[in-house]
Amino acid sequence: MKIKVFLAAAAVMFSVSSFAQDISFGVKAGVNFSNFNVKEDGKSVDDLKMKPGINLGAYADFNFTDMFALEAGLQFEQKGSKMEFSESAYGIKYKYTEKYNINYFTIPVNFRVNLPVGDNNLYFLAGPTLGIGLSGKVKWEEEEDGEKESDDASLKFGDNTGNEYEDGDDLHRMNIGLLFGAGFEMSNNLGVRLTYDLGLSNLTPKGDSDNSCKTKVLGLALTYKF
Repeated sequence: MKIKVFLAAAAVMFSVSSFAQDISFGVKAGVNFSNFNVKEDGKSVDDLKMKPGINLGAYADFNFTDMFALEAGLQFEQKGSKMEFSESAYGIKYKYTEKYNINYFTIPVNFRVNLPVGDNNLYFLAGPTLGIGLSGKVKWEEEEDGEKESDDASLKFGDNTGNEYEDGDDLHRMNIGLLFGAGFEMSNNLGVRLTYDLGLSNLTPKGDSDNSCKTKVLGLALTYKF
């Protein structure tokens, strides 16, 4: 599957580059603030919080005109979520924390509109993203009356829901999303961009509309264009 995706992406980029008037390259580095949108038996899970992670990548702008371009990139990024629960009764404090951290290799393909602002450039992005899960981990931590216990486990990617004899997979490996963003590039080629990647894929193995897990990621990054 991965080889087919890479070959298809390479074919599309080769076709686009033949029509582009100019091709420019850039790199970016920043932070993600990600969360899950989860439903269980038709009810939304509300006690989830954003979790920070990193995003690092490179991109190419295939410029058709000064205003319109197609931007394709390759990036490593972290997505996930955090759940916290706490209560206090009879003088005893209890707190439970569960953190999910998933490492993705992501291929964003965005339509880009450039709007010159003096010698600088304001731009807007919109397009699909394809994420491939590389690895993941979930960590639990319990604290009761000052005493802490913690444990962690690796996440398994696949479509196996398991049975009474074996554990199932945790998440689908492929994650398709839709990205919207805006950025500002200065005349010295340094810039900043803000993006929002809305996950469209249900990551729950054999899930449905009543049992689903989708990602949502707010990204902030510094950029440099060569």
